[in-house]
Amino acid sequence: MISNLKSQISNEKLNRACLLILTCVGYFFSNACQSGILLDERFEDNRLLNWTVIDEPNTIEGIDGHSQWLVETDGWLHQRSNLWGPPGDFINRWYGTLIVAGDASWSDYVFMVKSKADDDDGFGVLFRFTDAQHFYRLLFIEDRWNGGPLTRLDRREGANYTELWSAPSGYKPGVEMTIRIEVKGDLIRGFVDGQMFFEVHDNAYPKGKIGLFCYAQGGQAFDNVKVVSQ
Repeated sequence: MISNLKSQISNEKLNRACLLILTCVGYFFSNACQSGILLDERFEDNRLLNWTVIDEPNTIEGIDGHSQWLVETDGWLHQRSNLWGPPGDFINRWYGTLIVAGDASWSDYVFMVKSKADDDDGFGVLFRFTDAQHFYRLLFIEDRWNGGPLTRLDRREGANYTELWSAPSGYKPGVEMTIRIEVKGDLIRGFVDGQMFFEVHDNAYPKGKIGLFCYAQGGQAFDNVKVVSQ
């Protein structure tokens, strides 16, 4: 009788352990599915297979007149070409070079990226990118000759940009920063290093890809690009 009791207790412990394991596994897979990771780019492949480079028309300088996006040995994506212009037509537009990834059907998502600047001109992130003339851009400018210090959210429509928000602050060259963009419906939020910079409403572009941007920025690096659906 004692032996049967011990056996019953052991079976109950085993059943509880199995139930706990199954619960944990189910919780893990449920969270993984709900997290909705759309893109997780660590730049481990220097071929940039999932990315498309777009140099804006009539830009000047640069390396042989083109941008230079490269995954280097430090595991970061670098852009080392001082591409800008056209001359006399940069303030409020800041034309340069873009690199985009993702799917045009993405709508509500959180977009995060690490950034590090070796120059003091301009860089930023793009989101809800439809094509090279229709997207949102968060731009950081430090050089006062280029309109800085400035952080500015724009909506691009054709050749022009419409300002949605701005602040008279730039960034510190050589200092790593984390940029986070949240889009849901017409709500757009922007964060830098966990601090919310802005919250605006705009419904011009309800969906689109993500991207990175450089203006006259001969030394700019990005890493850990992540996009998660909301």
